[in-house]
Amino acid sequence: MRWWPLAAASALVYLLAGSGVLPLWPGLCHEVALPPLDLTSDVVVVTTRATSVWWFVLGVAAAVAGRSALLACMLGWSRRRLRQALTFYLVAAVPAVLAGALLDASQVVLYAAVFWVGLAVAVVATLVLAPLPWRGRSVLRGLADAVAGGARLPTVVAYLVVLAALGGAARLGGTGGELASVAVSAGATLVAARALAAPGARPAPVRLAAIGVALVALLVAELAPSGAPPVSAPPRAGSLFLVPGLDTSSGHGTLFRLDPLALGYPCADTFYFSYAGPGRGAPRGQAACPIRTGAPYRRADTERPLSELVAAFDAEVALLPAPVTVVTHSSASWVAWAAVSSGATPDVADVVMLSPLADPLGYPPPGVAGPNLVGGDGARLLTAIGRGIGFSTFRLDAPLATELLGHPARLQGLLGRALPSGVRALAVPAAYDLPLLVGVRHPFPHAASACPSPSSHSGLVTAPATAGIVDDFLAGRALPGCGRWSTWQGAVAAGFRAPAVPRPGPRAPPGVR
Repeated sequence: MRWWPLAAASALVYLLAGSGVLPLWPGLCHEVALPPLDLTSDVVVVTTRATSVWWFVLGVAAAVAGRSALLACMLGWSRRRLRQALTFYLVAAVPAVLAGALLDASQVVLYAAVFWVGLAVAVVATLVLAPLPWRGRSVLRGLADAVAGGARLPTVVAYLVVLAALGGAARLGGTGGELASVAVSAGATLVAARALAAPGARPAPVRLAAIGVALVALLVAELAPSGAPPVSAPPRAGSLFLVPGLDTSSGHGTLFRLDPLALGYPCADTFYFSYAGPGRGAPRGQAACPIRTGAPYRRADTERPLSELVAAFDAEVALLPAPVTVVTHSSASWVAWAAVSSGATPDVADVVMLSPLADPLGYPPPGVAGPNLVGGDGARLLTAIGRGIGFSTFRLDAPLATELLGHPARLQGLLGRALPSGVRALAVPAAYDLPLLVGVRHPFPHAASACPSPSSHSGLVTAPATAGIVDDFLAGRALPGCGRWSTWQGAVAAGFRAPAVPRPGPRAPPGVR
């Protein structure tokens, strides 16, 4: 096992990062990680930087060739070693490209579930493939040994824990932390590689099964509801205006299941936003209260230009008894923030954002060359599959997505606008959305931020603790303190996020006051 090739690779990473060829981001430490994580990191970088499919193919091919040469040098250069390394990376390229595409697409469409699936692909590929090249065996024989025994699994798991912690520390340390993480990562990789190459490990199916059961139990405990909401909050004056997110329709969507009584509003004072504008109401569907105002709307109506949705918001709020408390879910926070920050809704007193989203990666329009072209096309394919199976109707090139998701600076500029004096705002993030939020220090600079709720994006709305947090905010009470591990999801995810795509753009969406 030779250490100097990895040291040379680390020096090259520093050189490329210093010259701007490689971006500076918490995932920089993965550039000297164990295979196949190193190739996955290369794919993510190439995906965000390639301005055409051909540049993407060329970049991935160059990464496979370079990684193969590096691995062969570490093992002792020979034609046989190079052939084995090249075969390994050609096999590893399949999960690396899949994981890289999913990680990129998750930040394009701001959908955390896609991120976690991409991360799972990267982790499983590492657990299976990382032990193979260090024992001098063929890929097929190594795979058979890994499936049969899994003797090296504890070593790889420990390495992944160290690497995840390193990515989180690099994010907290800023540029200095990102650069320092490369040297630490190279040292951890060398230690892990030598441990994987050492003889003596024996299969332990019972122990491995116990580890799997423990991990499943921890996951169930993490996702289990916690806390008990009040049966009902003290009655409040005015109106509750619920704004469901994109890809919903009248009576069908997560926010329609919110119990207004838990916030102090009876159904008589509860109203639902319609993306189609004012009207006489719609069928109740899943809604906790009758939908008595607003025109019936379809999923496609939620993707209209932002200026039209803001106009609908203004018109509907103007018909409600004051003061108005606005509660949004997901991307609906963009519509509410654009409307309220314009000053055209003086009756709004509070804005509560449940599972709000921010920090998209950006993508060019169809047929236009530009950074993250491949990532955008991958996200288009993913959303097309969703439409094909009836999961959603979201279109990446619909007006609202093009305005805000396609141009990250526009969304950041929108969320950076202050609300009128006297209007309070609260952001309640879902913990499993944190991978989509850790790219910026303060995604919602003009809103109070509650501790991340250990919930999924949709599950936060009906989570037992959510109503209590919102009730405390509306009543002016102090919000609950954050636990020590309340943001571990973001720390774990920091090193696996795709780096930002630098591109100029206007600071505010067109057509919005």
